[in-house]
Amino acid sequence: MPLTKYFLTLSIGLLIFSGGCRNNRPKRVKKLVDAPKELIIYCENTMLNMVVDLKYTFEQENNCKVIIQNDCSKNLMGSINYSSKGDIYIPSSGHSFKDFYKNTGFHLSDSLFLGYNHLVYMVKKGNPKKFSGNTAPLMLKGKYAVIIANPETSSLGHETKLFLEKQRAYNKVFESVVALTSDSKGLVKGLKGDQADVALNWKSNINVNGNSDHIQVIHPQSPYNNAIPMYAAVISSSTEPSLAKAFLHLASEELSEAKLSHYGFSKRPSIIF
Repeated sequence: MPLTKYFLTLSIGLLIFSGGCRNNRPKRVKKLVDAPKELIIYCENTMLNMVVDLKYTFEQENNCKVIIQNDCSKNLMGSINYSSKGDIYIPSSGHSFKDFYKNTGFHLSDSLFLGYNHLVYMVKKGNPKKFSGNTAPLMLKGKYAVIIANPETSSLGHETKLFLEKQRAYNKVFESVVALTSDSKGLVKGLKGDQADVALNWKSNINVNGNSDHIQVIHPQSPYNNAIPMYAAVISSSTEPSLAKAFLHLASEELSEAKLSHYGFSKRPSIIF
């Protein structure tokens, strides 16, 4: 066989062999990774720090993503009604559970008692107006400028109104109210900005955003209960009800008396200050 023909035959053979090898190579299969499950929690602003801490622990233990929506109760229920989405609802008092179905179209189930939120008076650091915690002076028009949360928008506002009504003081105190806020955030801001002398707020708000550097708590001189039960519950719109129940189980295990105290809450209706 001539040399040139030999090389030609060999080259064709190599091409066929190499082509065959390429065709027989196993194709790479892309590994599909499932997106982590998501849990949507709606909570009032006062509950945010506690829920955020639970979120990080829960995400690590359950390989999921927790999405937190925080606002006043009226806006939260409006969002649930509009989106038809959500797994857990955590208001700052159990009051909004009562009207939850009417405002959202969804039911609540598997509720968990978390502890107690405490309603207190707040004044500027040093108590420059020497407010004692007695409600009676607040009923004297012009003596104190008062700021409270709106009863129509937040759990805090509702509980404030109820607390003052028990003392037959709401209407008179309201005459001294210089502003209504949507929730607890605006109350501290109003005191810091010298818009008011006294506010009715959740005790837990003294522990956030450096508020204790500017604000101090005055405990009510009142025989009426200012400890408000707090609950969390699963929303019937939940797409991950098992995961939602697991989150509530974690909360029941994690929220000891010491942990609740860190956030300004308690496990008992009466606490020693």
